[in-house]
Amino acid sequence: MPKAVPPRCVLIFWPAADRLLRVVEHIRPLKADDDGIIRFSLRHYKGVTKVLNDGSQVKAGDTIMELHWNNDWFKRRRKLNLSASQSPWEVLGCLARDLHFLAEQVASGRFGNVTALHGSTLVHAGARRLGFQVDELSETLWKKGARFYMAGLMQVYHLRGDDVPRLREKAWELKEVWLSRARLLTKYGPEHE
Repeated sequence: MPKAVPPRCVLIFWPAADRLLRVVEHIRPLKADDDGIIRFSLRHYKGVTKVLNDGSQVKAGDTIMELHWNNDWFKRRRKLNLSASQSPWEVLGCLARDLHFLAEQVASGRFGNVTALHGSTLVHAGARRLGFQVDELSETLWKKGARFYMAGLMQVYHLRGDDVPRLREKAWELKEVWLSRARLLTKYGPEHE
């Protein structure tokens, strides 16, 4: 088992840590019924000016939307024995539907002047397919801790480690994903459904 994957015996603590993180970080559902695959939090960007691939800039103080998996979505699907929680294509389809919904909400002004969507993820290959810019993260203590935590979440909520043994041994690489407001509206806005 790679170092970045927590041992199964400690994974019983991950759901409680996930709930605590949701409270501390003000992570809330994208949809009122919490039926979507995306949750989010809003925050002000604190880094140096970030120039995205489409030329958009994210400056210190800009509002960005942090994207998070709705782990309860995966949990509900597993309880119903739906295989979509395992199918990358179905997950990408659900993400695309939520991004269409999110684009409508952003266009309507529900979230104010959000400059960009941002996230840190272990499943960055799918993010590229959805139009996100994927960037490497420098090797820091935060990255190591986040990778460890997220690998645990993947085991608890997303993957059936016993059913997919190769995925349990996969080396999890944490990367940063960005999607500018302009790109979100262009790719997923109401006129592009």
